[in-house]
Amino acid sequence: MHRPLATCLALLAALPLQAQTCGIDATALEARIAELEPSYGLILSDISCDAPTLPAHVVMCDAANTPNWTLWRMGRLDDLAWAYAVENATGQQIDLANPPRDASFLQARDACTDEACLCEVLIQHTNDSLGGTSPYPQ
Repeated sequence: MHRPLATCLALLAALPLQAQTCGIDATALEARIAELEPSYGLILSDISCDAPTLPAHVVMCDAANTPNWTLWRMGRLDDLAWAYAVENATGQQIDLANPPRDASFLQARDACTDEACLCEVLIQHTNDSLGGTSPYPQ
């Protein structure tokens, strides 16, 4: 027995939105970004996509220019999450124009040469920063 195409498409549309990148829930990712943006929206990425030279930066910048820009959005969440974590740990507001950066994380991220490595590093750092409020599995 074959199902009509419309039925199959309706079933697919009803499935939870899963980003192919990193196997994460894109809806949960965007929801958590939306929660943090009002407080930390002025923070910019430390990655410049004008002329990236590090392989990790090239992969991130390539992701920013594709329809499925989940990896870039994961980087955005991580930037916001780190600022949130620093403020919670210190009890002090940070300078949004020049936020503190986690040097050990940047070193690990920048050592990546592929998407799988970036997924792992970004998920771990975001989970460390947000704890139970991270949209990623713990």
